[in-house]
Parts: sequence; C-alpha cells; structure tokens
Amino acid sequence: MVGSFTDNDLSKAKKWFWGWFKALDSVYDLKQGGKEVLEIGCSIGGAAAVLAERGFRVTASDISDYALQKAKKLLPQVTFLRWDATKKFPNDKKFDLIYGFEVIEHISEPLKALTNLKETLKPKGVLILSTPFPYAYVYSDPTHVSVKHQTEWKDIFKQAGFSEVKFIKRSFIPYFYRFSKRLHLILPFTVNSPYINSSLFIIAYK
Repeated sequence: MVGSFTDNDLSKAKKWFWGWFKALDSVYDLKQGGKEVLEIGCSIGGAAAVLAERGFRVTASDISDYALQKAKKLLPQVTFLRWDATKKFPNDKKFDLIYGFEVIEHISEPLKALTNLKETLKPKGVLILSTPFPYAYVYSDPTHVSVKHQTEWKDIFKQAGFSEVKFIKRSFIPYFYRFSKRLHLILPFTVNSPYINSSLFIIAYK
C-alpha cells in the first residue's frame, strides 16, 4: 500500500481508505468536518488525508520515524507525531474522535493502549478501530499478536472503561478501488479468504 511513500502511493492509499470511511457511514458521521481527530498507526497518511480534505483537524501518529518523516512531506496540512499508544499521550490535547485501522492486533498490550486512548478522548468522544476478523489465516502473521474474537474485544473495551461498545463486520474487495474510489466493493459480512480484507469494526463510546 505505502510503496516508496510517493505521491502516487498516497493517492492509492486515499482511495483505499475512502471506502473504509464509507463503510462507517451508518455508525458515525465522517463527512462533516470541524472536529479534532487523532489517528493511530497512520503510516503514509492516506486516511488522515481524506479527513483533512473534509475539514477535520487531524493529528496522525505512528511509531515509525521513517513513516512520519515521509508522511510530513506529503501532507503538510496534517499534524504528525510519534506515539506508542501503550504510553501516555505526550500532551494534554483531547479529541472528539480517535481511530485506527488494522492496528490494535499489532499491540501486545491492547488493554493498556485502550485505556490511554480513552483518556485522550473528550467527554462523549468516540474511538473507532478495525481489526482483521479472526479467521485461521490471520494468525499466521507473526506481527498479529492480539488477534481476538468479538466477545474478547468487548470484555477488554469494558475493562478499559468505555461506556458502550458496538461492532460491525465489513469486507473489502482489494482491486477495483484502484481505478476509482467510488468502485469500492464493500460487503456487510466477512469472508474467509486471505484475498479479501474482512474486518471487525469496533465503535466505543467514552
């Protein structure tokens, strides 16, 4: 997806994440900007770029210095910072929305991260995360250290102190979006295939 962090790579990433935000239309308004938003695991900044163009005030974080250096040059309108979500947020800023796509499964201490994320939200703030649906092939990735089922995630989010947790399932066909962001094929269920991105979206309310 990120390639060599070129303008073309960013354009491709923006098309991809446009579809992910579209998949969330039924649960959260991501069309009306003006809110303070934080992304975890931003990489090249494709998702952050989509929201910045919609008028959101976006702060994007990652643990990779290399990714942040590259992304800053591509997206000067976005505030970037290095942050490990298992640590306290580096300042007192609070956010209306925090999101992270396919990140939480890479964090070995998800409860600690979720507790920090909750503390970084404004009152009535919302956290939206996606994680691969736990089909057998997902566990083969050695970086997937926190692959869990929906009931397990619900317990962990409750332990972190969130007042309400909702789940939706979506699958993305990773091909036609390359021609146009409006050609995203999004299915309202998961598919047991390594060639299709099947994700569990977790929407948690402070």
